[in-house]
Amino acid sequence: MKKKTDKKECGCACGCQQETLLSPADAVMAVAILAVSSDGKLKDKEISNIKGVLASSPLFREVEDAGEYMGCIASAITDKGRAAVLERAAELLTPSLRETAYAWAVYMVASDRKVVAPEHKFLEALRKALNLHGVLAGKINAVVPMLNRVK
Repeated sequence: MKKKTDKKECGCACGCQQETLLSPADAVMAVAILAVSSDGKLKDKEISNIKGVLASSPLFREVEDAGEYMGCIASAITDKGRAAVLERAAELLTPSLRETAYAWAVYMVASDRKVVAPEHKFLEALRKALNLHGVLAGKINAVVPMLNRVK
């Protein structure tokens, strides 16, 4: 699922250097990466869940190599600081895609069926950065974990 671009600016192993988020897809991916790392632990299942986002969302239809793309975006946001990345993501996202990014973030943190304090803190910071109404965020927080139920 490599991202198709006319000029190489991807920051991955191919040697290109994408230094910032360039598209709405990049913004949603950056939010997902921040979400899975918000508890300080990155598990294989969480990486797999991000790849699931890539496979299931039409937003990423131009991505050919999921792992490479995730690496590109991770590289682009490294050392930028959470607030700066969220600010840039908000700039790139339409109001409806802000809701989508928030929902995917909730899905990411809820995938292990428990949301810990740092993840709650991240989601609150994300909600504010994306300027989402608290009622809508509450509804997303209530519904999305239902997708990860096993019984």
